[in-house]
Amino acid sequence: MSTTRNNSSRPVSAKKDAEVILPPPTPLNPIPVLPAALRIDNQDMLLSMIQSLPGRQLLVFGCESMRTLILRQVLSDPHVRVFKGKKNWDPAAFFPMPRGLQIAGTKVLPDRIGVTIINETGTENSDAAFEPWDENVDVVTYFLRPSCLPHTLHISHRIKNWKNRTHHRIVYLPQATAMCHKILSNSGISSLPNVTIHRLQADVFPLESDLLSLERPDAFKEVEVEGTPSPLITSIARSLLKIQDIVGMIPRVQALGPLGEQVVQKMLTMRQEEHLAGKSSDDDGPADTVAAMMVIDRKVDLITPMLTPLTYEGLLDDVVGIDCGFLDVNVNILNPDDDDDEQVALGVNGSDSLYMEVRDQHVEMFGSFLQNQAKALQQSHADFTNKEKKKDLNEIHQFVKQIPIFTKNLRSLTNHIHLAECVKSNTEESSFRDRWQTERSMVEGEVCYESLEELIAMQYPPFRILRLLVLQSQTGGGIKSTKYDSLRRDIIQTYGYEYIFVLNNLEKAGLIRRREWMDSAAGFGTVRKAMILINAEVDPVEPDDASYVSSGYAPLSVRLLQTAVKGWNNGRDEVLKELPGGRVVDIIQRYPPEDWKTACKKASLTTMPSLGSLAEIKQEENGGKKPALVMVYVGGVTFMEIAALRFLTKRA
Repeated sequence: MSTTRNNSSRPVSAKKDAEVILPPPTPLNPIPVLPAALRIDNQDMLLSMIQSLPGRQLLVFGCESMRTLILRQVLSDPHVRVFKGKKNWDPAAFFPMPRGLQIAGTKVLPDRIGVTIINETGTENSDAAFEPWDENVDVVTYFLRPSCLPHTLHISHRIKNWKNRTHHRIVYLPQATAMCHKILSNSGISSLPNVTIHRLQADVFPLESDLLSLERPDAFKEVEVEGTPSPLITSIARSLLKIQDIVGMIPRVQALGPLGEQVVQKMLTMRQEEHLAGKSSDDDGPADTVAAMMVIDRKVDLITPMLTPLTYEGLLDDVVGIDCGFLDVNVNILNPDDDDDEQVALGVNGSDSLYMEVRDQHVEMFGSFLQNQAKALQQSHADFTNKEKKKDLNEIHQFVKQIPIFTKNLRSLTNHIHLAECVKSNTEESSFRDRWQTERSMVEGEVCYESLEELIAMQYPPFRILRLLVLQSQTGGGIKSTKYDSLRRDIIQTYGYEYIFVLNNLEKAGLIRRREWMDSAAGFGTVRKAMILINAEVDPVEPDDASYVSSGYAPLSVRLLQTAVKGWNNGRDEVLKELPGGRVVDIIQRYPPEDWKTACKKASLTTMPSLGSLAEIKQEENGGKKPALVMVYVGGVTFMEIAALRFLTKRA
């Protein structure tokens, strides 16, 4: 792979003294160069930073998720990891490291460091705040998110109380904010000679060949609760420029929702600034492999994240939890004969051909599919070991070559059979079916206040209750004023007074709201009918519609994409008035770059083809090769939506 220009920071370069062989494009890996280049660039930036200071190093992470991301997704590539023996997982505390790095160990900052008492001497009295670390290291590198200010405050106190003459390197992903610098300055840390502050602008991480992520789980909270959208908007815009540095300028861009528009506006501004500064290339031509990009604000569809998914991958995340492409599970789930209580990390990604095939299947399908796979493997082994059937040397040679693949498939199949049993045991419980039925009733326009009251009285898990409360508010145009007060009171009395702050934050984010007598409740009903979100007749085993992902409900964001592909001039553009933003912004990127106002003005004077027609034109220009469409979610995406988008990709 050749070096690819990256105007936003530095060149995206291939590994030194190594040749990267890219696979051919497929529906689920339409642009092989993109994930490969991003992975190499992220790893190069991280290794350059770690190796810039010699000696034994301790790596400290703001949260467990960041440690998984940096060590399992950036420092190593889980898609090419080779396991030996019967196990294809790692102990949860083990992280594969490249050779030559002097890593003495890793630490994760405690979760509740925000609730600490600073005494008169400036030290913390929290139990977990000053857990003793190995101070016999030369360098301590802290990886932090700028949005979590308590982490910055915590490490500043720890550095001030560090006894040895150790170098402390504070790394912010992607970069420190003014508030971070102020905290470090006020504590006197930034002026110390053994402290340096860095930024690691690894904005986007390729979790799969068709899935790129910023891995910012608090993004929605940052914008809607804390009211600080600027860092997120800048980070997303920069990541979109980085993607276009690799694949070429994406000619057509559509934006839905206020945040979607702000991201596109920022992207155009940054691109124009690069051009004026002389950093952009004169041959900044359009992408051959990408026809268009849609940027959608998560607030446009707040209903889908509140629904229970019914695909294998979605249920794995719902029951066990998927973090940065890994499951953190007890080993006896994967191996029931193992009496050990050890936690292990199992990678779940497209490098596992079995998982790639089963991950988007419906709950009614994946159990029988795995059973059939087990029978096929058993039959294959029986056919070869049959002593009555004579085999020539060529057949024996071919079988021996297949043994590693057979072993890998058997390990994967065994894992997923046990995981599927764990998932099925949850989905077969009456509480799961009742929850799904309540969700469906709300989506279809019914009011389920009594069901919510009963679940609260039963002390239903608070996370589940809050999701149902948000769903009721979003589908009903708010919660009736009298019921709002009683439900709020019941939740606080049942689950504790700390839920006052949770409910206040949900209100602030617009997830729940009080509906007064004059407020209309018809908003989502209009959208549901116009976009045909409910398809009760869909076959989950052999689906013909994306609504199979939840047995009859199609994610709104996916329906909006389908509408954009067909064209907005089919009467459905009226439904946009019921959504945040109330419109779709459709622009063409040109060279030299144009500002937001100019691009919007030219777009309003031009009749542009639908995204589907544009893709057909691109396909003809590319000699029959189908171009890709980039879908950007600002604020997070669900596995339900990912499965629905993959379904559309396979049918395209």
